[in-house]
Amino acid sequence: MQTTQITFMSLLLAHLLGDFPLQSESISRNKGTSLRALGIHGIIHLVLAWACLLIFAQVRLLSISTQLVILLYIAAHLLIDKLKCRLTLRRTLPDDWKTFLLDQLIHGIVLAIAAILLTGTSVGELIRWAALTTEAKTHVLEVAIVYVAVIFGGGYLIRYLTRGLAIDTPANSPAHLENAGLYIGWLERLLVITAVALQTPALVGLILTGKSIARFPEFKEARFVEYFLIGTLLSIALSVLGGIVLLQLIYGTVSLK
Repeated sequence: MQTTQITFMSLLLAHLLGDFPLQSESISRNKGTSLRALGIHGIIHLVLAWACLLIFAQVRLLSISTQLVILLYIAAHLLIDKLKCRLTLRRTLPDDWKTFLLDQLIHGIVLAIAAILLTGTSVGELIRWAALTTEAKTHVLEVAIVYVAVIFGGGYLIRYLTRGLAIDTPANSPAHLENAGLYIGWLERLLVITAVALQTPALVGLILTGKSIARFPEFKEARFVEYFLIGTLLSIALSVLGGIVLLQLIYGTVSLK
């Protein structure tokens, strides 16, 4: 399975290089309608796949079966790209983050299939490798519960605790994005829990500083400052508590550097 993992990671690196830094704006815009742009995109991916497999993976590149798998992988990649472009142009699919993630997920599945075919991994080996131990399942559940409870449940708790302090802003105010505070709170708690769980609490100060700088122009209003500080400190406190719980559950001890 280690060979399959390395092969998959090699193909994934080639995919990421070909789809992001080495895909020009012209190719990205025209590959759905221009065979030339689609062909150039395919050649770039083909060269990158060969290079990454040659450097990192133990794959027999001179084998006919290997070359056939790589060519089929490239063909599947181009088919997915063309289909996505056609569907977004026709507005059958929205050109948003959901479509982007779905597109990358499908590419990832194709990469995994290619890696399995290149290394000759059996279904039984895959099942045994994918099976989690009871201890691993327990840790996954613990992490998921703490993150969901603090990030989302904590948001509801903070909203109830600060309800009497809430400051009304016009719904159509151009200075405020819709639900921006909600999303900022989610990201803030996610980052703080992760910082504490990774035993790097100094990052909490950077997160708080960044948030304060962004809201600095609004600090002229005393009531807003009080509301901001109470909400932020509640959010940080819940997140730190969640991170400490994670440390205890995963490592059996709480140690902050």
